[in-house]
Amino acid sequence: MERFVFLVALFCAFTAVVSYKAAVLEYYPTTADTPKSTIVTNLEQYRQYTDSARQQSADIIVFPEYGLTKIVTDPTEYAVEISPEEKVIKELITMATERQMYLVVNLLEKAKDASNNIKYYNTNLVFARNGSIIAKYRKINLFDEPNLTPGDPNQRVTFKTDFGVTFAIFTCFDIVFDNPASTVLENNDVTDVVYPSAWISIMPFFTSLSIQHGYAIANGVNLLAANYGEPKNSHGGSGIYLADGTIADSYIDGSPSSKLVISNVTLRSRRVEKTICPTIAPYGLPGTSGNTNITNYVTKKDFETSKYTLMSVDLEAGNFSDTVCDNKFCCTFDIMFNKDTVSSSDHFKVMAFDGQNSNNIHIRVCTLLACESDKDDSCGARVNTTTKFTKITVKGNLQKEEGTFYMPLTLNYNLKTIAQTVYCDTNNATNGTFVQMTTTGAQENVLVFGLLGRSSAGNLYAVFFLVVLGVVKCFLF
Repeated sequence: MERFVFLVALFCAFTAVVSYKAAVLEYYPTTADTPKSTIVTNLEQYRQYTDSARQQSADIIVFPEYGLTKIVTDPTEYAVEISPEEKVIKELITMATERQMYLVVNLLEKAKDASNNIKYYNTNLVFARNGSIIAKYRKINLFDEPNLTPGDPNQRVTFKTDFGVTFAIFTCFDIVFDNPASTVLENNDVTDVVYPSAWISIMPFFTSLSIQHGYAIANGVNLLAANYGEPKNSHGGSGIYLADGTIADSYIDGSPSSKLVISNVTLRSRRVEKTICPTIAPYGLPGTSGNTNITNYVTKKDFETSKYTLMSVDLEAGNFSDTVCDNKFCCTFDIMFNKDTVSSSDHFKVMAFDGQNSNNIHIRVCTLLACESDKDDSCGARVNTTTKFTKITVKGNLQKEEGTFYMPLTLNYNLKTIAQTVYCDTNNATNGTFVQMTTTGAQENVLVFGLLGRSSAGNLYAVFFLVVLGVVKCFLF
């Protein structure tokens, strides 16, 4: 009998749950005749995607920002009260209960304040399998949402599931601000993040997949990111990212589309530590660039050439190794590339910058930038090149004011990120830190390879070490 009990215990140990199944929905909303019918129509679409996710054994599904309403500036006719008697809430409760799934849904909320005035919020709700609302988060850092009220800046919204994961939650623009993107991680139990978004892609410093993947890597968290799918207006790009830097799955497309992305996500007892830098990283033949249909994906551009110090790189000279500085801000690049793949149409420039961008945001940029021609004003566009990089390393002892945070930023020509990298941030001083990122496999069609930094004050300290073939910035500046 004792032997039998031992064998049963051993079997249970080996068959214990080691992952959960997550779904994120890239979604292009339907617009109906009225605001109410628009919401009802999109709710029906949500129901169908939830059914599909459940048929594939998903435990949780994340819907994008503004998915129920479409992007609107006037919330009056689209906002709902968070009440069990509200029709939309009833439908979501039923959806969660009947499918026995966790739902993460973004909507426009209306509520009365202490003075009985109606306020409107960009709100995420989390429904448990039994239909109960277990978390509510109101977006803190609004972008171009003049009729909405920011959420309480002291929010630290998390929730725990029956599969043993503690999630954090925030929305879109929030991801580049210390509060809540970093402050919510003060809860050491948080290992995973759910992230509804309606992100905009703008060349050359931000894209949706880059920001998503970089955040997951730097923080050592699993990230479930669902985006609004309207590429003609620079929206789109969703994914499921693992804490070790693996891209479980991602999606981006040039057509207005809806796509369910589903993957197993490894359960973690703690976040992945990033303070130890590896001494050796392998390199070899170019990896795949991850083909996507992004011909009609519109990326905006915000790159004032005159503000940057640019210097041409001689590709015929072979490998590149140098330190680039703008005043006291410096980083070092070690780049190896295959000379046989270099074309006379390929142009790269070294660039450094520490100052205000066109939106009066303090950024720091240090980059190898690919351009359409040798002219400085041709830089910052999305261009295709043939140069194959054997290895790319960027590193530096970087300034670190209170709340400053660094993360990787990578991208290839197909608007996907580079997964074959190792990253570390030693956090080794109160006013500075050593940061390094290196490819572990050779790359082609590289748009961006670098690091992004930001500060707690809401200023973006963008520290990009970009190996760019046409750099992409994607965001809502």
